[in-house]
Amino acid sequence: MTSELRSRWTDAGACALITIAIFAIVYYVNGGAAFPTDDAFINLHNAQVLRLGRDQNYEGVPALVGATSGAHLALLLVFEQLVHPDTAALYVLSSLSAVTYVLGVFYMCLNIGCPRLEAALIALGSLVFAGTLFQVLNGMDTGLAMAAVAWDIKLLTDKRRTFWLPALCGVMPFVRPELSLLSAASMLIVFWEKDAANGFKIAAAAVAALTSLPFLLWYWIDTGSLVPNTISAKMFFFAERYLAWSDKSLLMLSAVSQGALMSFPLFLCLRFMRPVAVGRMLALFVAVFLGAYFWRFPSGLVHNGGRYLFVLAPLVLFGTACGLTSAFRKQTLCMVAISILFLPQGFVAQLEDYRTHIVGFQESLADVVRWMNANLPDRPMVMVHDAGYVAYAGHAALVDLVGLKTPAAMDFHKRTTYPSVGLQRSRAVAEIAEAFQPQYLLVLQDWDERFHFVEGLRGVGWTAREVYAGHAPPNTPAALIYHLYELNRPLSGLASPSS
Repeated sequence: MTSELRSRWTDAGACALITIAIFAIVYYVNGGAAFPTDDAFINLHNAQVLRLGRDQNYEGVPALVGATSGAHLALLLVFEQLVHPDTAALYVLSSLSAVTYVLGVFYMCLNIGCPRLEAALIALGSLVFAGTLFQVLNGMDTGLAMAAVAWDIKLLTDKRRTFWLPALCGVMPFVRPELSLLSAASMLIVFWEKDAANGFKIAAAAVAALTSLPFLLWYWIDTGSLVPNTISAKMFFFAERYLAWSDKSLLMLSAVSQGALMSFPLFLCLRFMRPVAVGRMLALFVAVFLGAYFWRFPSGLVHNGGRYLFVLAPLVLFGTACGLTSAFRKQTLCMVAISILFLPQGFVAQLEDYRTHIVGFQESLADVVRWMNANLPDRPMVMVHDAGYVAYAGHAALVDLVGLKTPAAMDFHKRTTYPSVGLQRSRAVAEIAEAFQPQYLLVLQDWDERFHFVEGLRGVGWTAREVYAGHAPPNTPAALIYHLYELNRPLSGLASPSS
């Protein structure tokens, strides 16, 4: 091993150890594994179902229904065999995803010519950039997706092609569906390279196919589909495909402006990306990524602290590294200096959102579920929109009115909510209630204020009586409190909705 290679390994090890230390400190401060979103518990519940062999809450629903990332779920199952309890296993998976991301950023910076110190600083700074640390802590696939993008760029900029790139490309669509384009475009770069032998190209295609095959078969066998249902379920429920262009543009502008502000002015370094083929491919990925969300789900880019946008963070850091190793170094250094004024804003915003949710939002939800377990022993049917924790920790039979975990509910939104641009969402929810006959509705106040679930059900004759509200620490915003309503169906069946 040469001294240069030994130094690289030493620096990479230091970055990994510092990242692990950061996550250990967060674990200690939180008093254990804590996750700010309900979606983290969808992952844990899906793993429960795979272990048990059946879903005791969403009767007859396969485990992969509602699972966006098959790769993340598969890794969670592995870690649950090694780490207990399962929440700690998910936290360890999130931590190691962050380590993998940091190392990917480190090596892609080295590939483009950064000195080891600068590469290490960018890699460790990647956790601070735009508050990435708190996105990686969300218990979802965000960190794994960011790591996949960083390593894709690293492998694309390697001096020598290996089969690691096509192997990663085969898996990326099952880390996040949005990465399918990046996967395909990366493979096209391999196929277009004149220096690569035809035999290597054929073998690369075979490797990509082989690494994707297990996930394709898993989804097909478990759900009857080759792709996750989650994007369709959200698209039909939020119903933004046919919004007026002015409204969609406003939603998109809001999301992109938030992202631009948190990454200002470093996002301007995207123009420095090189080599040319890689830079153009990544620019195309950004354009199609944003265009796809604009077309069908623009508000999704602000959900969960804007987590979907974070797959673009490695590209910004790559552009910064390219700028630092080019004729634009002084200009890039100025932008790095200016970014120091803006980085705290993004970091603090993500920190406040993270703390508010793990302290208030999750405590309110956990309290309601404890009450349900103690006071509803007969396993009544409960209609929910947050489908994770109530299934993970609760005993009730459930129907997910959004459709993530109850595919039949998605059909109502596809037929009614989607073509009406959300104007008939209340009718769709009432039809779901009529079809499943829930005895209770569990709803977050914020969602009820936005979508008028209780008002809509009352408008078609259902009675909805609040029986419990989750307790949360003082100063928790009222919007983050969960309310449980007892429902009674209209005697004469479904009436015409008032909204």
